[in-house]
Amino acid sequence: MKARTVVAVALAATAVVASMTSAVVVSLDHFDTPDTLLLTLAVVAMATVGAILAIRVPANNVGWLLLVSAAILGIEFLGLVYAQGSITYAGGSWPGTAVAAWVYSNLLAVPVLIMTVAIPLIYPNGRLLSPRWRWVVVALVWSAVEAILRQGLKPGLIADTNIENPFGVAEIQPLLNIIHLPDAFVVVLFLSPIAAVAIRYRRGSLVERQQLKWLIAVTALAVIAWSVVTVGGVMGAPLVTTIGWYGGLLGFTGFPLAIGIAVLRYRLYEIDQIISRTIAWALVTGVLVAVFALGVIALQAALAGFTQGETLAVAVSTLVAAALFQPLRRRVQRAVDRRFDRATYDARRTVEAFAERLRDEVALDAVEADLDQTVASSIKLSSFGLWLRQAPPRSRGGS
Repeated sequence: MKARTVVAVALAATAVVASMTSAVVVSLDHFDTPDTLLLTLAVVAMATVGAILAIRVPANNVGWLLLVSAAILGIEFLGLVYAQGSITYAGGSWPGTAVAAWVYSNLLAVPVLIMTVAIPLIYPNGRLLSPRWRWVVVALVWSAVEAILRQGLKPGLIADTNIENPFGVAEIQPLLNIIHLPDAFVVVLFLSPIAAVAIRYRRGSLVERQQLKWLIAVTALAVIAWSVVTVGGVMGAPLVTTIGWYGGLLGFTGFPLAIGIAVLRYRLYEIDQIISRTIAWALVTGVLVAVFALGVIALQAALAGFTQGETLAVAVSTLVAAALFQPLRRRVQRAVDRRFDRATYDARRTVEAFAERLRDEVALDAVEADLDQTVASSIKLSSFGLWLRQAPPRSRGGS
């Protein structure tokens, strides 16, 4: 077995065992079980995809970055569970409680920087755009090290605990203030991966653009979902906040899966259809919810003097929304396909037009030429051949 395979399997096993152990303990304690299970699923997905990429395409550093992130997150979760268990059941007297709390509290910056900056910088081929981008890597490493040292060597209580930091060094704090990166530079650091993705998309081939679409789609899902969390918090709507939070966790879980699909090019070109369907269903759902809500409000006002008016308003609004579903879905899907999945839309229209012409065409040569043109324009094949089986000659019966 090659050394890189051993390292990849070891990192993946560390991530999976640590995260699943944490999930089992948390489930037994009934503490934030749904959140923990989704985070565990994300770490397992990250470790699995990272191991597959590291073994199959070892030159692509994206897989190794996923593995490192998964291993650190798994160890962090395990440290959190151990420290909480020690504090809850033994007053923090278990051996290594302070170290476990320190690990959980101080290493999160590494996977965050890897997933938000490092991976987008080198995705999808595992290399920087050019040597000029090395300054971003230097700044990235600097930021990660500084964040760990600043928080990890800070004397006093560890964040969110009543445990004293075992590695606190007061004398080093002035030095950390000197090497601290300016806030403006940190902003540029976090904007650099966006610029890198935009440049790659503009310069990239058709395959690279499809790969980038997977990353952009899952990132957009997570950003939108966690934006909903912020909006729900401002509005004071717990249900909206909960929906956004779990949507963000699903987006986080889909991040490594999208990368794996894109890098390995498995069903790569289905991203356009996925985006199209997602947007269409989101629009249809939004319209139907609005119709239902307005219908209930209007009918309740109109039927205020009648018995069971509220029940009747809900029933009628539900029937109206159900009746609108199919025609609305078809219209919205057609409009979205024209914008976001144009290739599939044009191919479908071309095939439908050929089917209409085929009904009235009887000349075999004309059908063959039309079929050749239809296949070439809809599927974009590099070569095309048509084989027609000759009908066997009819035998003349005689006695």
